[in-house]
Amino acid sequence: MMNMMMKLISLISVVLILATNGAVAFHTSSRLAPIPQVQQTSPSFRSIVTSSDKLRSNAAAIKTASSVKPLMLSSSGEDFCKIQGRKKRVILGYKAMTALYIAVFLYSASKSVAANTLLAITSYVAMPAGLSYIMISAAKHDRLGSDTYKRINLSLLEYAVLGLSVIKLSGGGNPILKVAYIITLINTIKGYAYGVLGLDKKSGSDTMLQDFIKGVKSTIKGICSDPKNMKSFGYWSATLMVVTMKLFKLKDIILAVQSSAASKDIAMPLARFNRLSLLALMIYTLKDAADGDLLSLSSATTFIQLNYVCALVLGIVGVLGGGMMSPLGGANVAFAAFFAVNGLSTFFKLSIL
Repeated sequence: MMNMMMKLISLISVVLILATNGAVAFHTSSRLAPIPQVQQTSPSFRSIVTSSDKLRSNAAAIKTASSVKPLMLSSSGEDFCKIQGRKKRVILGYKAMTALYIAVFLYSASKSVAANTLLAITSYVAMPAGLSYIMISAAKHDRLGSDTYKRINLSLLEYAVLGLSVIKLSGGGNPILKVAYIITLINTIKGYAYGVLGLDKKSGSDTMLQDFIKGVKSTIKGICSDPKNMKSFGYWSATLMVVTMKLFKLKDIILAVQSSAASKDIAMPLARFNRLSLLALMIYTLKDAADGDLLSLSSATTFIQLNYVCALVLGIVGVLGGGMMSPLGGANVAFAAFFAVNGLSTFFKLSIL
């Protein structure tokens, strides 16, 4: 019995010793083993300071940007407003020109004038009124920089300058016509300048003088160059006819000046020379467009309108000049038909397309 108790105590002691040794071993291993590092989620003091510095710099940058951006937008917005203002004013000028030339016709028609005189006035007014109307669309669609519209502006400018000279020499005339010439003089200078320099007055590559010289050289070269197709040949022939008539009027002016003729005697050939100059430039513009195959483009509305105006003017000049019974009158009537057919054919062709 005693032996059994001793064995039981011994067994319990062994179990207790083993348990104690296991606990000690576990405690020792846990103390010696590296403790796994948990990632630090809270920022250190240095990172907090750095972050706050970055936030302050970002806030300063945002504040600076917010103060600069409105200034930049204000500057560009101001330029945009200036450009749009110039565009609206030049368009308004072309509209005023159109209305004034029509008013000249109505003023003359209200008086008791002969039928031939009224026809003549119609042809005289149709050219500047028609060109002014064409320039409205050109200005609206930002095409003043095109060679075609720069040439039209210069031709109207010349027409206004010579027209004012005629009024000065004649000592009177239609009062509305004088106002029309003055408005034309001012607005065509602006229109030509915007075409060369841009509406911002600084986007052009040439000065107005350089562009004018280039335009004169190009026009002389174009008149002297051979036509490139049948339509161009027709326009070229009409240009030569009108230029020849213009040179005869220039001869009359020179002779009148040399003979010390009265101012009124100089005014009449000068007025005719002025109208022929405008007509010649209109016809040459169509010749230039025909050489460049521009007459059938979708944007050929200008050339259709030019054909109509030239047809009207040449038709009236032909009728007043004797019609088909005289060589010059017959030539004018024939060319009038040529212009009318070209204008209508281009119109119907574009309508179908």
